[in-house]
Amino acid sequence: MDNLTVSEWMKENGLTDDEVDFIETILTSTAMQESGIINYKEINRKINMYFPERRFYLTGKINFEKFLNILKENEIFIDLKELLNRYHSQGTCKEHCEKLLERV
Repeated sequence: MDNLTVSEWMKENGLTDDEVDFIETILTSTAMQESGIINYKEINRKINMYFPERRFYLTGKINFEKFLNILKENEIFIDLKELLNRYHSQGTCKEHCEKLLERV
């Protein structure tokens, strides 16, 4: 991997600031959910408040397929596996990324 941060890498791959923020909000919020800090209802409220133009709705915990489908529904095209591996290698939401990548 190169020396770019994950955010820089996403922008290099054509994502807008809004798309990067959306992905980062999903990842950090669902990591907090894994830790028991917040639940999926709070995540739905938070993300729909900050990104009202985006489609987002969780009914439980997120997994790789759900995350991938959210990105597709919002027409965000990025290699999710690579994205999660980059976050993991930078130490961001490391355990959460491991769980999301377990079944890939």
